[in-house]
Amino acid sequence: MTSETKSTPLSSPLVEKKENPLTIPNSILMELIRAVHEKGASFRFMATGGSMTPSIRNNDFLTISPLEGMPPFPGEVVAFRHPRSDRLTLHRVYEVKKNTFSIKADNQNVVDAVISIDDILGVVTRVERGEKVKFWPDRFNHPVRTRFYSKIYLRITRIRRLFRILLRPIKKRIKQIIS
Repeated sequence: MTSETKSTPLSSPLVEKKENPLTIPNSILMELIRAVHEKGASFRFMATGGSMTPSIRNNDFLTISPLEGMPPFPGEVVAFRHPRSDRLTLHRVYEVKKNTFSIKADNQNVVDAVISIDDILGVVTRVERGEKVKFWPDRFNHPVRTRFYSKIYLRITRIRRLFRILLRPIKKRIKQIIS
């Protein structure tokens, strides 16, 4: 984890040491993120879980940046306090209505939660996988490009989901033939 706007270099001991990672309780992690964001800095940590696969995978390093007065828009991935579980969660903003945000994981077909701006801790601005920095839109330096990318990404995921549904019977039939 880092409290500086610059991420820890990929060759740092933090990235290389994989045995015995530091585990911080969710409530403390959320407070740390808030405290770092109050100073205007970004927060970096290792993701756990697979609900956002393929865009964010287990053990990816994420940088969460403060909103800086710019609310998230559909397609962006936000860190937020989940209203039902009170846990830190990272999911994609699916829809914005007035002052609420519909949130869903990339691996789910339904909206996971509807949250307010007060529940949002920050927005994902960088994803590092292994030794590579994965392409991620930069909302602060290129807001128009980020909005365009986010809208396209949502449409592509809908199309991929539709293809998966349509191809399911074909895949099942091929398995029957092979078996």
